[in-house]
Formats: sequence, structure tokens, C-alpha cells
Amino acid sequence: MVNPKKVTLVFVTMIIFIYAFLAIIETIHISSSTVDEAFEKFINSEFKTESARDKIGDKASYRYDDYAIIPFEVGNDVSLVQFKKGLFGWKIDFYSHNSNKGYSYSSMVDESSGEILLHGVIPRDIVTSTKNIKVNGIDADIFMLNDKAGIWLMTNNKNKENFDNIKIDFIDEVDNVIGEM
Repeated sequence: MVNPKKVTLVFVTMIIFIYAFLAIIETIHISSSTVDEAFEKFINSEFKTESARDKIGDKASYRYDDYAIIPFEVGNDVSLVQFKKGLFGWKIDFYSHNSNKGYSYSSMVDESSGEILLHGVIPRDIVTSTKNIKVNGIDADIFMLNDKAGIWLMTNNKNKENFDNIKIDFIDEVDNVIGEM
């Protein structure tokens, strides 16, 4: 006769393996082999209509380690999407949408690595004259999408305590501060 405990154990083990198998298939399905393919999937899922996709303007790309960041224009605003390379390919990790008018920034902390991503839009009124951006005295990277839109970003995993009170200076070509927050 068959032991009921063994049957239950085999049944539970089968359920766990089926669940793990389906989770792996789902992860593979949402991942992409390239960053461009992942970006296209993101655009098609986020901007469902053709008229919404027509508002997407210039884009740039920035890669570091297992991450890729793509800032892009949407109408008169700037968006940023971050992808992370996983075991099965590239998938979306973070999305931000900001106005191109005022002074603002966003941050995201990767809990696994402790890395901080700070980013913001260069305000439209100073975008053409901004040549450098310093975040707490450290140079940030600038990505110009065109002559009217640009973003800055900085990754940091060393001085986390230095980012409690953030001071951002927008600097022109003769090292004058033309904007700050």
C-alpha cells in the first residue's frame, strides 16, 4: 500500500517545481536580449496608442555595469527609464517622468548594491548655457537630447552620507553658477 505522507510530499514537491518553472518562463518572457528591444517593449506597453508614441522625441543611452539608462523626450517633458541586465536578459528596473520647466530631481536606491542614482532635468531656461553640473561638489553626467532638452545623472555608492542634504549647482562655461537647488 502507498504511504499517504509520501504521496502528499511528492504532490507538494511537484507543485513547487511547476510554480518555479512557470516563474522562470515569465521572467524570460518579460526580459529582452538587448537594451533597444527592452526599450521598444517598454514604449509599446507604456504608450499604447500611435498618437502617444508620436510624442516621443529624441533619446540618448547611458550604460554602466549591468544597467542601462535611456532618457527620452515625451512632448515637452523628459522621461528616463532604467533597465537592469538579469540572468535572462534586460528588463525594466525604474521609470521616471519629469517636467522640463522647473528645478527638480529624483533618486533611486538599489538595495542589493547600495548604489544611489540621482537624476534630474536641466531646466529649459538654462539648458543651452549649462556646461557642468555639480551635485554636492561632484561632477554629474550631462545628456543633451537636443538644444532644448537635457538631463543630468549621477550614480554613487561610496559617500551615501554625503547625499543626505543635496545641493545641485548648474554651471556655465566660465564657471559661474547659473542655477541651483
